[in-house]
Amino acid sequence: MKKAINKIVFVDDDKIQHMINRKNLLRIKPDIELFFFENPFSALDWMDNNEADLLILDVNMPEMRGWDFLDELNQKGKFIEVKMLTSSMDPEDIEISMHYNQVSGFLIKPLKNEAMAEILGI
Repeated sequence: MKKAINKIVFVDDDKIQHMINRKNLLRIKPDIELFFFENPFSALDWMDNNEADLLILDVNMPEMRGWDFLDELNQKGKFIEVKMLTSSMDPEDIEISMHYNQVSGFLIKPLKNEAMAEILGI
């Protein structure tokens, strides 16, 4: 049985996507806890002292690539299920993802309602 998703962390440099995703996810599941970070370093700091059920992580951000973010998390001993967020499916990213056990899939920007329902297990 799949674990319930009650707390999601988004790490993505796109503020507009944060607003859209917050609105749509809360419409689907009003009691979900959502945490949004534009800056990956702030997200890493937050994750030092907090837990979540799922991390939705942008592959390409100005400050740090998603893969570097995962390396940092692994070095800290933090293991969380991760969905990589991307605007284009690059075969190289799929290849890289094979090196990370916690990556359970890719999501294409912008997130569609079907993808959100799937994330939430609805």
